[in-house]
Amino acid sequence: MSTVKLFHHPSPVSIPLKNGNKKSVRLTDYIAEKCPSIVGPKAYFSPTPYLFNGHLQTGYAAFYNGAPTLNDVCYERQMLDLPDGGQVSLDWCPPLAQKPIDNTPTLVCLHGLTGGSHESYIRGLLEVTRPPFNYRGIVFNARGCGNTELTTPQLFNGAYTDDLRRVLEHIQKILPEGTPLIGIGYSLGSNILVKYLGEEGDKTPFKAAISVANPFDFVNSSYALDRNYFVRKIYSGTMAGNLKRAFSRYIKHTEMLAKNKDLSVDDVMSSTTIREFDDACTRKVFGYTTVNNYYRDASSCRFIEHVRVPLLCFNALDDPISPAESIPYDEAKINPYVVLATTDYGGHIGWFEHIRQPTRWIVKPLAEFVVAMFEAHDPRPNGTKLDPDTIDKSVDAIQAQE
Repeated sequence: MSTVKLFHHPSPVSIPLKNGNKKSVRLTDYIAEKCPSIVGPKAYFSPTPYLFNGHLQTGYAAFYNGAPTLNDVCYERQMLDLPDGGQVSLDWCPPLAQKPIDNTPTLVCLHGLTGGSHESYIRGLLEVTRPPFNYRGIVFNARGCGNTELTTPQLFNGAYTDDLRRVLEHIQKILPEGTPLIGIGYSLGSNILVKYLGEEGDKTPFKAAISVANPFDFVNSSYALDRNYFVRKIYSGTMAGNLKRAFSRYIKHTEMLAKNKDLSVDDVMSSTTIREFDDACTRKVFGYTTVNNYYRDASSCRFIEHVRVPLLCFNALDDPISPAESIPYDEAKINPYVVLATTDYGGHIGWFEHIRQPTRWIVKPLAEFVVAMFEAHDPRPNGTKLDPDTIDKSVDAIQAQE
């Protein structure tokens, strides 16, 4: 069993309240009241007995496809053209035909490396778009990800946040003014989200945000992924393979090869680790002189102290991809807007519990935080008000169908 440990500023920011006798409450007190899976006697994670370390949790996550009910999470896809001729896709949940445009609180999701809206960790949380939650979800599929056609030589990377800005501008034009937005990112997506939040400060339209399994420090994380043969082969090698498959779609863009004279397709396709891929491809396409300079620029640990909306960061200390030594404890603790939560176990976006047909425990604390933040900002007269037990029971009922 692993108790959730919290790290935060001694005087956290206050959350304005719409109802009740108090006008505001400290962020940590609000979390303690609304999120029993984060603070209190229920705030612990008991991993599946046969998934007892980070490698097993991470491995299971790679093959886990979620409950049959997750197949009922339906999307309506919208393409967004970008100023440079590129495009990303936005998957709306529920489809607009089922839930027309209104001021329903909306969760904006960012996936991990080469992922998309199909990922089980995204579909699992998007159950909050259903009764009794009744929120809206939008998944931002990055360039070339989630079956989104690549139309320019522009790739995506952990340092580039402008596409997220364009996505949010587009969403704000569609949804009514004042519609509450919360952002959540996983792995690479969480790094992009936190970096963006630090760059924007109080100018972001997000009311709150969540970071899950964030690598935070790309330089340190890259060294951790090259630390020994097993990690280098299994994790770094697999991620490099995913990137090379994505790159194979970029090769048709001859203008990319013409603009980047030192970009060698052979070097890219022969890379065996993510660091080798980034050195052969990413840093050259984006104009970085060295791969470490790209990693330094991308690292969200440099930006987290500048975040100015409530931000919950969740990491497992046995995560082999986002290692514990990369977690920016000091930077989190000097920012009153940030609450950092850790568990000893969980792997990389794993957190599987139960013996028979394991399910993701992490859905509970994430759903609790999403509901709590939306309750504080829901503009609807009869906005959703759920007690924490109702949230947990709803998650349990959904997962029991697996």
